[in-house]
Amino acid sequence: MLRNNHLTTLLLTIVVLALVFVDGCDSGKQLVVYTSVDQPFAEPVLEYYEKLTGVKVLAVYDTEAAKTVGLANRLRAEAAAPKADVFWSSEFAHTIRLAREGIFSSYAPASATDIPSQFKDPQNRWTGACLRARVFIVNNQLASESLPTSVDDLLKPDWQEGQATVAFPMFGTTNTHAAAIYAMHGKDSMLSFFKTLKEQKAFVADSNGKVRDRVVNGQSLIGLTDTDDAMVAIKRGNPVKMIFPDQGENQPGTLVIPNTAAMIKNCRNPENARAFIDFITSELGEKALIKNSEGFFSIRSGGESQPDWIPASGIKPLALTPDQIADSIASATLALKEVF
Repeated sequence: MLRNNHLTTLLLTIVVLALVFVDGCDSGKQLVVYTSVDQPFAEPVLEYYEKLTGVKVLAVYDTEAAKTVGLANRLRAEAAAPKADVFWSSEFAHTIRLAREGIFSSYAPASATDIPSQFKDPQNRWTGACLRARVFIVNNQLASESLPTSVDDLLKPDWQEGQATVAFPMFGTTNTHAAAIYAMHGKDSMLSFFKTLKEQKAFVADSNGKVRDRVVNGQSLIGLTDTDDAMVAIKRGNPVKMIFPDQGENQPGTLVIPNTAAMIKNCRNPENARAFIDFITSELGEKALIKNSEGFFSIRSGGESQPDWIPASGIKPLALTPDQIADSIASATLALKEVF
C-alpha cells in the first residue's frame, strides 16, 4: 500500500548536502533537461532546483500533441552527439524503450533506496519518482448511486450511448492502460474490453483532458482518466469526484504511472545530471513536484508529502511492473488496430 508514514530526515539531509557539494564543484555549469512533465508543473520544480544548487537548468518541453513521443525521437536522433543530460518523463513506457536502445547510462541514485523495487530499472538505467494513477472521474450531479468500483464495470449496460468516455487508446496513458490489460489477461480480454466499449457507444476523446471536460460539462456521466486531469477539475470546484478503481480485496488494484528520470549516455554534464536525478527521486524533489502540481502523489510507502486526497488506507497498485507493461505495448497497440 502507498500511504503516509514518516519523513526520512537523515536521507534528505544527505541529499541536500550532496547537492551543495556538487554545486561547489560544478559552479557555472549547466544542466539540460528534456521533460514531458507538463510545463506548468515542471517549471517551478526546476526553478527551485536552480535556487537550491546554483546550477542553471535549460529545459526542453514536449508539445501536448506529441507528448513524450517527440522528445523520445529527439533523443534517438541525437544519440551520437547528445544535447540533453537528463530525460525526466511523465511516464515510463518511452523511458523503458529508450533504455533498451542504449540511450541512457546506468546510475543508481542514493536518494532512491526507499523507492519500491518495481519502480526502478534492474540495470539502473532509470528511476521512478512521483506517481499518477488511472482513475474514474464522475459527475456528481448526474451519476446514479450505482457507481463503478472496477474498470470492468464500464462494460455494464448502465453506461450506454456516450455515458462513459475514454481517451483514444492508441496513444498516451490509455495506451499504457490497454497494455496493462494485455499483460494481465491477454490479447483476447483486452480486445473484448475495447470492443464492448465501442459497441456500447462509449465516447472516445482525443485526450485525457477532454475525457475530464466531457464529464465536467455533463456530456458523459463517467470517464476514465488520470489523477492529474481529475484533480484539476476538483480543485477548480467542478461538480465531480474521483474514484480509484479495483481497490477491493479480490480486485487487482489501480494502475499507477511513475515519472521516470534517466541520465543520457555520453551527456555533457554527467555530474550535474547525477545530482539532478538524486534530487528529483528524493523526497525533497517529490515534495516539490506534489506542491507545484495537481494529481501527483508519493511513490514511497511512507512519504510524508502524500497529498490529502489520497485515501488514508493508501492505494492498492496493480500488481504489474512497468517492464511487464512495456513488454506488451507493441503487441497491444497492433491488436487495437482491429478496433480503432
